[in-house]
Amino acid sequence: MLHDYKLFDADAHTMMSPRMWETLPNGFRARRPRPSRVHDASDLGRWTNGWLVEGQVIPHALGPGSQPGNEPARVLEEFGAKSDNEAFPLSSFDLSDPAARLRTMDFMGVDHQMLYPTTLYARMSRDPGFEAALMRSYNRYLGRQCRSFPKRLKWAGLLPLRDVRQGLEAIEEMAKLGASAAVVYGTAGERLLCDPSFESVWDELHRSGLPLCVHMGMSYPPFLEVCNGLLAAHGIGMTLPAMMAFVAIVGCGMLDRYPNLKVGFLEFGAEWILYMVPRLDHYLPIDRSQMPIKGDLSQKTIEEQAKSGRIFIAGEADDRMLREEIDLLGEDQILYSSDLPHGEGRHDAAKEVLARQDISDFQKRKILYSNAVNFFGEP
Repeated sequence: MLHDYKLFDADAHTMMSPRMWETLPNGFRARRPRPSRVHDASDLGRWTNGWLVEGQVIPHALGPGSQPGNEPARVLEEFGAKSDNEAFPLSSFDLSDPAARLRTMDFMGVDHQMLYPTTLYARMSRDPGFEAALMRSYNRYLGRQCRSFPKRLKWAGLLPLRDVRQGLEAIEEMAKLGASAAVVYGTAGERLLCDPSFESVWDELHRSGLPLCVHMGMSYPPFLEVCNGLLAAHGIGMTLPAMMAFVAIVGCGMLDRYPNLKVGFLEFGAEWILYMVPRLDHYLPIDRSQMPIKGDLSQKTIEEQAKSGRIFIAGEADDRMLREEIDLLGEDQILYSSDLPHGEGRHDAAKEVLARQDISDFQKRKILYSNAVNFFGEP
């Protein structure tokens, strides 16, 4: 609790660690990501180590497919990882010591925290079966590490879409493990989230009652060739998939087909929604008249759906468009996020929200706590 405000951090992270792949099936264990040193760092920018996955080193700062992400030096002492602040020990970053994460949260004044994986999971393998196995192994790790503190440590289970069988099994498994939501990235490879091949997975997720989180990540393969530096990765490769997911979920009728589904957009910022809603509503009537099959596009306006109470979004604490976003979505749909321990995350982001003069105290309490409860459920 911070200054009498309860805090529910809707977007925090666990850093990638070899412990997350301990339950990989035997057939995939030899292919697991491995920490690796890079002696010629010219292609990695400042990084001299990374994760060796399917013959590629990730993350890297320069060249095709460049993207940020936690390298082994953020979590493994043998790769130089260290923490200069006792409130943020390495064991808190990778959740190897759940009690250490609680102490970090106490330092931040956070009552409850929603945990997501690193964005590197967005495109770790071209093999759908291996990708799904990595995701499910991560889910088991989070379920195991969070089970002693289920009210404070909440987590989203990775939902593999490109392997439909494993996707269906993963929903049942993550629910049993105690997940509070399912998380996907903006696309499933080169397919939009509304692709008909995923219908059975969405049917099952809707039956489960779990909310859906769409998280930042370079999930669309062509961006791996387009983005050759970190600014392009942040501004294009890891951000535009949010808009692609919004079109798929809101524009292509998924909210119509799944009337109880709630969807949150995390770590993309929030300003983009001010562009997307009027732009899609401009085209929707024209495009709807051209579609051969009724139901391929939403029968409601995009603005109606944005205001339905089922679309949630986490902006930045210093978001200059927050007032306009509240006017569009409503004050009940904005979530607070720290993004820790990512490099751009800030442990005092909640103080920035509290210091804002453009929103009321009542709205601050909703953003910092009650909206997350509405989305994820009571802790």
